[in-house]
Amino acid sequence: MDKRTSKPVGSIKVSDSVIVKMAELAAAEIDGVYCRGQAPAPAGTKAKMLGPVRAKLGNETAEIHADIVVMEGYNAVNVAEKVQQSIKSAIQSMTNFTVTKVDVNVAGIKFKESAE
Repeated sequence: MDKRTSKPVGSIKVSDSVIVKMAELAAAEIDGVYCRGQAPAPAGTKAKMLGPVRAKLGNETAEIHADIVVMEGYNAVNVAEKVQQSIKSAIQSMTNFTVTKVDVNVAGIKFKESAE
């Protein structure tokens, strides 16, 4: 009988951008999220705007900040809480990272188009 053991052959690194994309997709799946907002970049940086999701990664931990736009008629707090849960669950299930914090900022409300 062939017995195999799993030994690491090298290192595995998950890119910050992959974590950010996971969080964006998890947020977009929640009913009431219209789109993700953008926040002004801090003074002294080259970018004019930061993306809707930012990640701060430690050795095996992740802190996430997400800006969202909530659709009119939805409870913004409930939507933000569902986004927090969705992001945490998605990242922890797809990586070995422990999500220590998910900050959600409701950056705006998308109002329904009125027919005139």
